[in-house]
Amino acid sequence: MNPRNIFERLAVFSGVGVLNTLIHTLFVVSLVEIFDIGSVVSNGVAFVVANLFSYWANGRWSFRARPSVQQYGRFLIVSFLGLVITLLASGFASWVGWHYAFGMALVFVFLPILSFSLHFLWTFKV
Repeated sequence: MNPRNIFERLAVFSGVGVLNTLIHTLFVVSLVEIFDIGSVVSNGVAFVVANLFSYWANGRWSFRARPSVQQYGRFLIVSFLGLVITLLASGFASWVGWHYAFGMALVFVFLPILSFSLHFLWTFKV
């Protein structure tokens, strides 16, 4: 595959990630502030909504793939792996005495590249 095409897909993937983060945040804030639902439940609902959006948008725009149940299963595995990496990075930052923002920075730098690579090579098999 043409490297330019990969970078274009990565740019679209990044844009979907930003939009996905906004959707997640909007749902959490709305559920907590308007409907007085606890933050844990609100984040759970927001994760489901944002994950479904992310699967649809990345399948359609980033990887141009037809949706399937098996493919969504792989997408979920990569999503949960991302959660584990996020927890490990924040735990590591805390363990070594860093400010929590350093753990977040680790996630912001490495997780998008890892997620894109796994989706490219496994989830959507481009």
